[in-house]
Amino acid sequence: MEIKSIKLGDLRTNAYIVSKGKQCFIVDPGFEPSEIIEYIKSKKLEPQFIYITHGHHDHVGGVRELKELYHIPVYAPLKDKIWMGDTPYNYWPYEIPVDQYVVENDIIDFEDYQFRVIETPGHSMGSTALYAAPYLFGGDTLFYEAVGRTDIPFSDEATIIDTIKTKLFKLPDDTQVFPGHGKPTTIFHEKLNNPFIK
Repeated sequence: MEIKSIKLGDLRTNAYIVSKGKQCFIVDPGFEPSEIIEYIKSKKLEPQFIYITHGHHDHVGGVRELKELYHIPVYAPLKDKIWMGDTPYNYWPYEIPVDQYVVENDIIDFEDYQFRVIETPGHSMGSTALYAAPYLFGGDTLFYEAVGRTDIPFSDEATIIDTIKTKLFKLPDDTQVFPGHGKPTTIFHEKLNNPFIK
């Protein structure tokens, strides 16, 4: 499987194009998606779906354009639905076009992989990760030697630390973590080196 990271917008949010053969899916297209489209075109890929790890604006901004272009389903966490619609927390002047809301242990098939949804509350109430060994697309929960912000609505510091300890650190040590910002890491590295996890 090939994983392409493209940093988008002023916040340098990681969008991922995950491909095997000519099939691909897109994770967290947060801003204007022209670089994503160019990459897909250059590789002659066929997008199958979009996955949103959580509802914050820097992870959803390119969703509508990509959905309209490729006519593919959009998956997003049910517990972050408040960020997707016409609410004060929705940064965009329109609803995010979600086709299916997901919860803990839902499965999304991609080629010969079964990606499992892991609910990872803390950075947002509905934050999720998408996992198929050894790959984890973790959104803004666990970063390289850091954790996600908890100074925004519906976030909580104690919850994110508990999530990392009781859920993510239970995954195999060789799990490759592809976060919403910054560089990739592994579960093993974070167990040893993350200063936020005591």
